[in-house]
Amino acid sequence: MTDFSANSGLPRGLGTWLGMGSRAYKQMVAIGSLITTIVLTFGKLLVGVLSGSLALVADAMQGLIDIIVTGVTVVVVSLSDRGSDPAWTCGREKLEAFAALAESVLLGIIAVFIWHLAGLKLVHGTPPMQIEAWYLGAAAFAAAADFIRHLIVKRAARATGSMALEANAAHFLTDSLGTVLVTLGLIGAWFGLPVADTVAAIGVAGLLSYTSFSVGRRALGMLLDRIDPAVSIEVLDSLNGIAEVRDIKTLRIRRLPEHHVVDLVAEVTVPSLHDLTRLEGIVQRKVSAILGRADICAALRPLSGADNAAPKS
Repeated sequence: MTDFSANSGLPRGLGTWLGMGSRAYKQMVAIGSLITTIVLTFGKLLVGVLSGSLALVADAMQGLIDIIVTGVTVVVVSLSDRGSDPAWTCGREKLEAFAALAESVLLGIIAVFIWHLAGLKLVHGTPPMQIEAWYLGAAAFAAAADFIRHLIVKRAARATGSMALEANAAHFLTDSLGTVLVTLGLIGAWFGLPVADTVAAIGVAGLLSYTSFSVGRRALGMLLDRIDPAVSIEVLDSLNGIAEVRDIKTLRIRRLPEHHVVDLVAEVTVPSLHDLTRLEGIVQRKVSAILGRADICAALRPLSGADNAAPKS
């Protein structure tokens, strides 16, 4: 039985420039995102109440959930990197997938609520709205801030492999696009078309529904250890292409937020222990070339006698 893994290194970009490790970098981004979420949410809520904009109030409502979700993310990213122990022998990385799935469910609930309110306004009509120029400026500023926040969190998610941050980044992009729609709705209401605000609210609900589905599907796939079948077939074909590999008995691939875990049992033809060690390195390189960072637990079983000497057919 051979157990070996690739080195993860430090995240590139801001985290490396500050001399941070992956965990500290994720925590810094998560905390900064939480503070920004609180400021933007209450700003949107204030303007939404003053203007009577359903779209902006709906946008602020999901912001209230953002505060809860982002707070949970701060806790989760601090726990997920603690590694394994006797109680968590496989580590805590899947906590990030649970956080992403919870965020997906909450987004879906908010989307349904907004769909309901927008439908009522379409049926019963949208009352006139009092719009001032600074409302538009505030909404445009919030959209720009959400987009910048999306870029920062997305970069951190890619650098650290954090699924919780990746879900936050997708959510913040939805926030930005939703606030753009809200701004367009406010402009329409300013020109005497209050129904434009209701249409914008429907657009926000649609964006939330899409984000909820895409984030939830990916998180659920990780929790159920599902990966792209094309990837597993590519790994299998690559290993079968090694001349010394006679038969692959077991190949299990699990995708975690920051890397893959591979369990491999294979029968091999090698004349010596030195060749077995060389073969282990070949397996490592083949798998890592496809999956990237991977922890591989490989049981390479040399065949004996004539079976070991016989060439691969």
